[in-house]
Amino acid sequence: MLEIKDYIITFDNNKIIKYDDIKIYEHEFIGFSGNSGCGKSSLLDSLFGINFKGQVSYSKANLLNKDLLSLGKEKYKYISYSPQFSQDALNPKINVNEHIQLTLKGNGLNYDEKKVFNIFNDLLLDIELLNYYPYMLSGGQKQRIAIMLSVIKNPRLLIFDEPSSAIDLITLKTIVNFMIKIKDHTTIIMVSHNYDFLVKLCDRVIKI
Repeated sequence: MLEIKDYIITFDNNKIIKYDDIKIYEHEFIGFSGNSGCGKSSLLDSLFGINFKGQVSYSKANLLNKDLLSLGKEKYKYISYSPQFSQDALNPKINVNEHIQLTLKGNGLNYDEKKVFNIFNDLLLDIELLNYYPYMLSGGQKQRIAIMLSVIKNPRLLIFDEPSSAIDLITLKTIVNFMIKIKDHTTIIMVSHNYDFLVKLCDRVIKI
């Protein structure tokens, strides 16, 4: 699914981050762990982000046996990347249902009402929230809506950067149960500074 070798990031301030080689197989649930500032989020942003600011060098950085650089924006056909605080990226001018419709349209998918209802149910979201605008949602609801938008496009790889940050324990348990349910159908990478949390949830934990 994903393989990197001799991967190095260089920033304009001359900060350099070197990474150990990583290989992730399809249908694995992988955790990335490490201390704050070790480069977990920088690695994900350099691999999957849209406007990464640093410079990257490597001998191999493949997604589905294709070089990530050569894939360009085509990689978003296969992945859903939720950076930290992705819930804050919801468009305040459109409601939740419109977010879903735009996500599906952008990925050439039809609206499947049953699937939407099932995901809402799994994430313990009331279906009436479809008509809500972001300002009407709690932080935990926004986080779960962001996760739902990542999942509904049927990605082959899901990437979550600190999805457990700034949410209550009930919401966290709901998200964990949802990820356990879907992990047999996709590959998941989750970043967290909480090593014990990842060990309980993931197939493998990679220290960055």
